Amino acid sequence: MEMPPRLALIERRRVVLAEAAWTAAGRALVPGFDNDNLVVSDPGGAARLVRVGLSVSKNIGLVTESFLASTDPFATELCALCDLVAIDPIAVHFEASLATANAACVLVRGVALPLAAVDTVQIVLSWREVLNRTEIAPLERDFVSALRQNRSISRLFDPFLDEFAKSVLLDVDGSLPRTESRTHKRSA
Repeated sequence: MEMPPRLALIERRRVVLAEAAWTAAGRALVPGFDNDNLVVSDPGGAARLVRVGLSVSKNIGLVTESFLASTDPFATELCALCDLVAIDPIAVHFEASLATANAACVLVRGVALPLAAVDTVQIVLSWREVLNRTEIAPLERDFVSALRQNRSISRLFDPFLDEFAKSVLLDVDGSLPRTESRTHKRSA
């Protein structure tokens, strides 16, 4: 039996693209990721931020010419990452989460790329914000309201429930169905 031809895999993740470009450039600074990266000098020591991309500064709050202090959990993660790279200068992938000022959770994925010429690390980041509780609350209220308004219609058109199952379901607000529906007996 002959195997099907292999499909070409197109990598879209920013951190994998950055690592491939870093390898191709001979472990040099990778251009093209300027908005989404950090450049850290003395990664095993003071860990000074030499350069911070504009979107990293705006969305995560790190600034150029500052030091990675272990004051917040994300900076602590970056410090630990820099320590790992200082011990063994290889590309290190990582994932972390952080809370922003508006209480949203931001999921961060990145890669630390040690630069060959100097005691410096380039960290390329990508992130995704997850809805925070204040943004979820109105969505939950709208959803529950829509269910309450349409509960009789939704039960009639649910193809997966038989009549007996429909009669014993709880209402959206948690109360039992009316008495006449509870006394319905399943036909044999």
